[in-house]
Amino acid sequence: MCSPRSDRAPARRLAGVLASMCLLAPSAGTAAVIAPPPGKEVVVLDESVIIVHDPLTSRQTVLVQHTFEGTGSPFGILIPTPKPANVEVISDRVHRAFAAQIHPRAQTQRSLELNYVSWAGACSVREVGDPEVEVSAESKASGATAIATNLGAAPEPLHDWLLNEGFTVAPAQALVLDELRGRGWSIVAVAVHPPSGNAAPAPRLRGPALAITHEADEPIYAASHPPFALTLSSTVLAPPLELGVLTEWAVGLDVESPPTPFYADAITGRETLRIGNESRGERWSFRRDGTLTVYAFPRPTGLGIVRFVRVAARPPTHPEVRPIEKVHRVAVPIELLIMLIGLLVYLWTRVARGRRLPRLTLRG
Repeated sequence: MCSPRSDRAPARRLAGVLASMCLLAPSAGTAAVIAPPPGKEVVVLDESVIIVHDPLTSRQTVLVQHTFEGTGSPFGILIPTPKPANVEVISDRVHRAFAAQIHPRAQTQRSLELNYVSWAGACSVREVGDPEVEVSAESKASGATAIATNLGAAPEPLHDWLLNEGFTVAPAQALVLDELRGRGWSIVAVAVHPPSGNAAPAPRLRGPALAITHEADEPIYAASHPPFALTLSSTVLAPPLELGVLTEWAVGLDVESPPTPFYADAITGRETLRIGNESRGERWSFRRDGTLTVYAFPRPTGLGIVRFVRVAARPPTHPEVRPIEKVHRVAVPIELLIMLIGLLVYLWTRVARGRRLPRLTLRG
């Protein structure tokens, strides 16, 4: 009777070890560690990252903002930095200013389309359903308030912060944070509070815009961390990574086969000031002529540390901007056309008769 149980025990232990290994295995995730409350899961939909590096002062400012799936529960964002950093919650205008430079708004091509309808048909058959209204993703996203804190490289401040805020991290996330702290990295923590109210949360939650400034000899960023998962079967897809670097010269990824940037162009000091003015004040020290280089590439695995090195100047590269076609549809009733045609025929006959009457009078 005891032998079957003794045979199953090693199998159960092996299954538990394999499950722990799967949970602790780092995988490609987001550029920040998301710390939700226990039993909750927060999904990152989009990330916007711009690194402004000043080689004269050996400092960089990371401008980062996330967009999350709609949630009403507070949660935390943990961002590793290679050096102790100053973090500030800023206006999200800075990302819109850079987006206008990287992804210029396309011109709108307008056209007119006539739709012939019938008054009689509209009275007898009514279109079912509400009219389709286009709502942009920006209007669907609701803002959130945030409190940012620099926790440093010691593990105790992070532990206390998680307890005080009521947040938690997965074992794989804690493993990566411990390894980064072992390399001298610090942790920046942000407590995010979605808009309060009795209404259901919006489909998209726009996270806080952050300016994280620290010492850096070269542009560097930890671009990938394991996502939080409630179960081993959770499939959390990492959002695409678009990372831009504004510095004095062109930069490339420090890898064997670096990708090609989809945007690379010189930025004058005046344009840098304009971007700063549009974003309600610059949070970086770099204010002279430079080069803006933007990459879109798959997220790295493991610790995901991305380094940029100086490369030869590239010819200007811009993404293709396709015009936006906007069709104005005008409903033209068929009955109105018939009435207009009848009116034209009537006026034409009246004019023709008016011309004939003087001729008949002269003949008489």
